[in-house]
Amino acid sequence: MMPASVERTDRPSDQALDLTIMIPAYLEAASLRDLLPLVKAKVMLLTPSFEILVIDTQDPKDDTSAVCALHQVRHIHRSGGNQYGDAIRTGIAAARGRYVLCMDADGSHSPDYFESMWTKRKTWDITIGSRYVEGGHTENPAILIWMSYLVNLTFRLAFNIHAKDVTNSFRLYRSETIKPIKLESNDFDILEELLIKAVTHRPAARIGEVPVTFARRKAGTSKRKLAQFALGYLKTLQKLRRFQNAAKMEMEMETR
Repeated sequence: MMPASVERTDRPSDQALDLTIMIPAYLEAASLRDLLPLVKAKVMLLTPSFEILVIDTQDPKDDTSAVCALHQVRHIHRSGGNQYGDAIRTGIAAARGRYVLCMDADGSHSPDYFESMWTKRKTWDITIGSRYVEGGHTENPAILIWMSYLVNLTFRLAFNIHAKDVTNSFRLYRSETIKPIKLESNDFDILEELLIKAVTHRPAARIGEVPVTFARRKAGTSKRKLAQFALGYLKTLQKLRRFQNAAKMEMEMETR
């Protein structure tokens, strides 16, 4: 029988919690069977006031809901579409935690890093689990590491984001920082959009990084096509530049 405090944290409620673990999932039931017990064990060491929130596809595509029920975690369906951006928007809107820790469902983000990220919650508004700071590592093939590093470098220089790993989704957010942001991207570039808008508004969000190892997925197939993304990154840069300019104009209007 589970402790009463855990039952309370995983039951839907309007009451604010300390932490939401947000996990977008698309055909990830096989991976979630192994991941969810590890997530629950690690988050219970941080705070008794938490929820684990799995954002599934719009319509059921596998038995993700049954896996979530088995492990007594909160399961919802994304709204607006089945893309990654829809999952992020849905999850942010639904999260009840004062802090939101977003991680992948495929096992590439280890719950072992929860503690190092959580300890920085009052230092930074956004804490990135980083592959590219000292101590960080990735298990991807060399060509993918090189392409990822190039994309990250371009985004850092183009948008003055003071972080080395701007494309990793493994992040701890202060809820009050991200909930007011209107996010428009539908693909994985929503991660860069969020950072751009967070640092453009005033006061600018404080961003920091802690080293993590990005592991190979444990089950299923990847939904992120880095090669396709890298080839089209100029188009993505143009779109994100528009988002940045729009955020600046919005900020100027607010200060008038």
